[in-house]
Amino acid sequence: MINYEVHEGLVPEDVFCIHGNLASNRWWYPAEEVWKKQAAGNKLPGALIYAEFRGCGKSTAPNDASEVNLHTFAEDFIAVLKKLNRGPVHLVGHSTGGLIAAMMMAKEPTMFKKALLLDSVGAKGVTFDRSMIAAFEQMKQDKNLTAAVIGSTIHNNNPESDFFRQVVVEDAFHAVKTVGHWVLEALDGLDIRDQLKTVENEVLVVHGEEDKLLPLDDSKALAGLFKHGKFQTLPGLGHCPNIESPEKFVALANGFLF
Repeated sequence: MINYEVHEGLVPEDVFCIHGNLASNRWWYPAEEVWKKQAAGNKLPGALIYAEFRGCGKSTAPNDASEVNLHTFAEDFIAVLKKLNRGPVHLVGHSTGGLIAAMMMAKEPTMFKKALLLDSVGAKGVTFDRSMIAAFEQMKQDKNLTAAVIGSTIHNNNPESDFFRQVVVEDAFHAVKTVGHWVLEALDGLDIRDQLKTVENEVLVVHGEEDKLLPLDDSKALAGLFKHGKFQTLPGLGHCPNIESPEKFVALANGFLF
């Protein structure tokens, strides 16, 4: 069961948002509050649609590593949109979710309009040091370690904020126990460069200048694969622009998507 949410009337056109690893739909809530204020009580024709990949949030946990595959995740989300009979929609993907969004466009190009990829994993996946795999195993037993690891991905994170403690840490601690390092292993050796070269959609790849998790060059290379790809750096932001500065993220999304 893939958990999804549809929040109607907040944007000019439908936007489908995909979170990163160890996250959930709730990572989009700060940005949603900005969109709500901008709508000022007016019902707009588009919806914000969020979906959680296997093992994250309220989606069903995978039984084993064989069910953790980025192609499968992309097909899960395509199935959600077909069930909702929504489309074409814009795509927004963060980190691992950015790569999933790119794969969705390659698989079903007519279902999508533009795509905004936030600090996305690159088209060649990513190989993490084995110490990271070991750390994920330790995180299953230690919520404080989970908080430290997930907090390190957020530029200027406030570890005492309610959103960080009650949303970010709780969702990460849940996900690390259900899907954990399997996503890291699924990214190791992945290479979808040839598939992405066929994508005709307009794509904007952005990368926070303070992102310490993923390489800037990977984002630049990702943008260069798309026929209509653009790249942009985000000054003063890190790996998680959607929660580091929801206002800047929404301004960026509005300017590109609509």
